[in-house]
Amino acid sequence: MLTMYLMQGKVALITRGDFGIGRAMCYYFAQEGPAIAFTYVKGGEEEGDEDTLQKIKELKMDEAKDPIAAAIAADTGYDENCKTVVDQTVESYGWINKLVNNAAKSRLGGIEEMTEDGLVRMFKTNIFSYFFVTRQASDYNKFIN
Repeated sequence: MLTMYLMQGKVALITRGDFGIGRAMCYYFAQEGPAIAFTYVKGGEEEGDEDTLQKIKELKMDEAKDPIAAAIAADTGYDENCKTVVDQTVESYGWINKLVNNAAKSRLGGIEEMTEDGLVRMFKTNIFSYFFVTRQASDYNKFIN
């Protein structure tokens, strides 16, 4: 089977790439050879940044270039953190070709247990972070197809 490695020479930024779907995206992209930057929540409930970095290196296809991977600790619910993530990725790799907004908070309990602070935290993670990361990546013409 001929694989084209469509991601070789590209840069992918994946938010919350250390867990769940984000980790799976890191693993998928690793087989196609791009540089991969992903965020993780330091001290988070499932901190797996080192495991994800190791697996990215193991999953590389023989013919693909070595994927370069970087784990960036950041709470993407805050605009200034998203700017730091985007700036750090662009500084390291030159640009961002693919952006996967994946950060999400899903274990929230029932509506009767939800506090105002919990609701704000959920929106910061599930809504605001997607806007902030996308804006930071596109604001400075750093998002390239």
